Amino acid sequence: MARRTGNPHPKPPSSSGIPSGEALWIPSHYSVEVRRKGGLDKTVYWDVEEVVDFVFPRKYQPTYFKVACDFLRLVLSRGVVTKAEIRDFLGRSGYSKPTLENKVIPKLVKFGLLKREREITSGLLGRGRALILTESLTFTNYLERIAFGWNVLVSTSRKKRPDSGGILG
Repeated sequence: MARRTGNPHPKPPSSSGIPSGEALWIPSHYSVEVRRKGGLDKTVYWDVEEVVDFVFPRKYQPTYFKVACDFLRLVLSRGVVTKAEIRDFLGRSGYSKPTLENKVIPKLVKFGLLKREREITSGLLGRGRALILTESLTFTNYLERIAFGWNVLVSTSRKKRPDSGGILG
């Protein structure tokens, strides 16, 4: 009797979409959600809630949205937030530590709204590395780079068209 070793080339399960930890919510530019924020007019101020809504959409992730808004306000007001300040924040707000530390902070760091650093502490036995979170502009640079890439593609294609007289450019 032949011994079976299993399927040497198994077919992986189909993907269920983009992982939520890597997804940015971009509603259509003419949607009610964007109009409520003031549309795409760059002279209309967007507060923390309007920006965070793209990372943790309040419509789909209301708890993460609320925690992220409150936590980002703390980081923006202080500039630097340590592990002790995170502990105080959780105590005052009543938010879940796993929600903040396992869902909200990692996504804010991954998207570039926060920068995570560690420093060597001089505590007992010299153990551990203290967490330091600061605000970051990587999110801005990332999105501007995507937009610039598209801008160059459209501008170049418009200039290269034989019928482009510069009238509609």
